[in-house]
Amino acid sequence: MNDSFRSRGMFFLRNGDASLIMEKNDIANYSVVERLRDGRLVTIRSIRPDDKGRVTDALLKVSSESLYRRTFSAKRVLGDDELEQLTGVDFKNIVALVAVMSDEAQDRIVGGGRYIRAGASPKAEVAFLIDDAHQGLGIGSRIFKHLVAIARASGIVQFEAEVLPSNEGMLRVFTRSGLPVARTTLRDSVHVTIELNASHAP
Repeated sequence: MNDSFRSRGMFFLRNGDASLIMEKNDIANYSVVERLRDGRLVTIRSIRPDDKGRVTDALLKVSSESLYRRTFSAKRVLGDDELEQLTGVDFKNIVALVAVMSDEAQDRIVGGGRYIRAGASPKAEVAFLIDDAHQGLGIGSRIFKHLVAIARASGIVQFEAEVLPSNEGMLRVFTRSGLPVARTTLRDSVHVTIELNASHAP
């Protein structure tokens, strides 16, 4: 029996299997409750335009090293246009999910991930970032799992990523996903391809 329910246009799963209930037109309202390794709950949901303040606060909690590994830049203070671009995605060529946890009765973004594809291409570039205090809890793996589910439903068959060799956490998420992963070592980064249409899901 699928342990899930739908409320106010949002999807909630306790078993984490998004592929069982996701509908393509509901990506912008995607919301899944997951249990982390330490027993706490995290909500993986679509980013919203009203997340600008939460995104700003989240970036302030990410170390310069973690930020550089994810973005190839240590810039943490974003302008209005950059925040608008991050939070105002179309959920067609760009899909962005955030991980939200409750802290002192406030919802805080502790991580996020997105994929970007060019037009009708069956390939998309994927990346994610988790703040330092919440790394090692499996948040990155959970975000990636749901990005894969959404991408499959949207006709995407392959993810690509440019990863710094020092970003062992992201490389580990890809390797442990259960999907076929290929790496090509470049001069300053590792090019990763992940096949999404494997018979075994992550």
